[in-house]
Amino acid sequence: MSKKINPNAMRIGVTKPWKSLWYAENGRYADAVVEDDKIRTYLTKSLRTSGLDELLIERSIKAVKIVIRVSRPGVVIGRKGVGLSQIREDLKKITKSEIDLQIEEVKKPEGRANIIAEAVAMQVERRVSARRAINVAADKAIEAGVLGVKVQIGGTVHGPNSIGTSFLTTRGAVPTQTIRADVEYAKAVAHTRGGTIGIKVWVYRGEIENANT
Repeated sequence: MSKKINPNAMRIGVTKPWKSLWYAENGRYADAVVEDDKIRTYLTKSLRTSGLDELLIERSIKAVKIVIRVSRPGVVIGRKGVGLSQIREDLKKITKSEIDLQIEEVKKPEGRANIIAEAVAMQVERRVSARRAINVAADKAIEAGVLGVKVQIGGTVHGPNSIGTSFLTTRGAVPTQTIRADVEYAKAVAHTRGGTIGIKVWVYRGEIENANT
């Protein structure tokens, strides 16, 4: 079962909060879900090089608050706020609600699952050795203070004419089936000449004492 359950999803409401916080009735619910997905898709693609870690969305009746947590906020804001202004303009094409953007800097990005996954994906796209990329990423995560990390990569990692294969590297312990364990999971896709290569990352930071289990 541990291979079929998203470690983040199974902990929501127990040790992890929701990434979208709002309430809607009747037809507004479906519209808000679709709008959230469009916002996340756009920001994930446009902020890939900024070290995107997390997107939090909160809604009121007339406004939508978006908290963007990145390792390099300067890349998002841009010179004299040009980057942030462009993001606002693009988001206005997606939602008619008032937009409240907040940028937060992530401390120790080497230990964040989303940032690790995207960093490995971009390295593979630049033709860095897959084994080297995941091993270096795992070592940096341990140096950042996490208790355990697991990085898996799969696909035609040896080139377009190779057979699909997968590599897995682990450091420390990653108890994926323990609900009270603070395990963060992320995945990313590297688009190469040989096809798409998938990356999965699990990061373990210890047990949460006040877990509702």
